[in-house]
Amino acid sequence: MPDSLPILRHQPRHSQLSIRLHARLEGAWQPIEAQSWNANGFCFFHTQALAEGPMAFKRSLLHFDGALVWSRACQDAQLVLEVLLNEAIHQQAERLHDQPETRQRLLRLLRVQDMVEPKQRVLAALGVQLSAAQWQTRVQERLAQSVLQSGVRVDSPVWAGVVQEAMALGGVVQDLERWSRTLGAP
Repeated sequence: MPDSLPILRHQPRHSQLSIRLHARLEGAWQPIEAQSWNANGFCFFHTQALAEGPMAFKRSLLHFDGALVWSRACQDAQLVLEVLLNEAIHQQAERLHDQPETRQRLLRLLRVQDMVEPKQRVLAALGVQLSAAQWQTRVQERLAQSVLQSGVRVDSPVWAGVVQEAMALGGVVQDLERWSRTLGAP
């Protein structure tokens, strides 16, 4: 991969949707969510220290390689809250095998970022009713576990296809968000 990281940093990154992937960690495929992504790479959160260098990723049956180029401890409480909400929604979705339509809606909701309050309302409707103080306690506990964020540089036609698909879906999500804001406008 070309060593043009400073130039790559100036290209727009997208966060309207996270992209669900799997990373090969400790010899096993583990789920991750690519965030702040573009055609050149992405960031993701995890709890274990990772060495910089080549890594294997996949989306469904499509495999591609990337290079872990940086890692840092995450101290952003808002991002950690989103991760916790997504984990709780995922747990609820896993319980709904007999309701495939609802399950799919929940799994799609995981991919949308910056929707803390709507995700909390969805969880409350599913019986997970935690107060703001309880969520903040969970955030503080997770922050104490040293959540890490890493950046991956990718040069792969497979990744380019994943990004193209996400851009198309992201446009639909942005249109829906703009539309829903107009409903509440005076």
